[in-house]
Amino acid sequence: MSSTTPSPHRQVTRPCPVCGEVKTFEARTPTCSLACGSKWRRMKLKGKSASFDSPSETHEQTATSWTISLPKTRICTLDQLIEQCKVDLSTWEIERFVVNKWEVGAKDGDSKIQIEPLFQVKAWLKKRVAIVDARDELAAMKQAAKKWTPRYPVIRRSKKITGNLVEFSTPDLHIGRLAWGRETGYGDYDTKIATERYRDAITSLITRIEPYNIERVLLVVGNDLLNYDNREGTTTKGTPQNTDSRYQKVFGKARELKRWAIDRLRQIAPVDVLFVSGNHDTLAVWHLGDSLEAWYAKCPDVVIDNEPTLRKYYQWGKVGLLFLHGNIGKMKDYPLLFASERSDIWGSTLWREIHTGDKHRVHLEEQHGIRVRILPSLAESSHWESENLFTGSIQSAEAYVWNKNEGLIGTASYSVLGRA
Repeated sequence: MSSTTPSPHRQVTRPCPVCGEVKTFEARTPTCSLACGSKWRRMKLKGKSASFDSPSETHEQTATSWTISLPKTRICTLDQLIEQCKVDLSTWEIERFVVNKWEVGAKDGDSKIQIEPLFQVKAWLKKRVAIVDARDELAAMKQAAKKWTPRYPVIRRSKKITGNLVEFSTPDLHIGRLAWGRETGYGDYDTKIATERYRDAITSLITRIEPYNIERVLLVVGNDLLNYDNREGTTTKGTPQNTDSRYQKVFGKARELKRWAIDRLRQIAPVDVLFVSGNHDTLAVWHLGDSLEAWYAKCPDVVIDNEPTLRKYYQWGKVGLLFLHGNIGKMKDYPLLFASERSDIWGSTLWREIHTGDKHRVHLEEQHGIRVRILPSLAESSHWESENLFTGSIQSAEAYVWNKNEGLIGTASYSVLGRA
């Protein structure tokens, strides 16, 4: 008669309760080796649990490294481990990842053996030291800069409860563009002309919206505010541009111009500033926003939104607005994008518009009560635009007056005089 008692020398694969490694060793042996056995006995004497049936998750972390070990788990992929351990991949990078698998059996209620897979996972992570140090240094510099920012005096305004907000959005200024009229067939253009046009436009538009007794101002910054994004004089994706000056000088001029605009507009009412990147200046606009956020840190009536998202949403009562550059996607899809990304704003508003730039012309489409509006530009045509027949648009700027309940109640326009 054969015995059903398992041999004491039967080999099994399971995690060692001491080192946590999944190994094959005799069923009668509680640990995988003599060394682990000695540790196991010492742990037993001290009253510590050393059963492989209840393994623990372990983390060994130093200033620059992190080792994660799960000796018995249902986690079997790197993504699952990252989610389980809340690993910030902007701070840590994965050097190595190991998974071991074995199966265990147990009787269910019907006395049938059910086989269940278990895993042992281990990951070795390395800190992204250069990135973390740079990020910490930038944060420290920003905090230090805030200590030296000017403390703006409080403006005593008459209390306005009109429910009126004015939006100033002037996309595609392209500061730093160099255009020669004799070559393009249109007007000359450089940093000096761009800044003068912008100042004239804002000053004129302020005068024209004065009767609306504005309660709050919305200033949208970016949308190809700068013509190029780096010292090499190329756009964000590397397209060469005709430039009139060094990048550092152009960036400084753009910052000075927007600081002038914010200071001028806050004389009317508190100002909300949204930074929206274009395809020419994705990084430059974010850096500009970061700089101005520090500058206005002690100015309570200037609120800056410099989140690195490419689209910005804004709600004013029953008015919902989406701002994006407009170089990606189709106009007909923007309303659905709005509804899916910000259902909270979509569901609580009656008047919804999407404002874009990029095309340097005025255009309006309306479907089912949702308007998508392309805004005009103050910039002259570049050599490339002239060569490809993207010319003839009126250089202009517009301001929009929104009432919390009634939606769009007024517009103001400024057009460049002496067009070619």
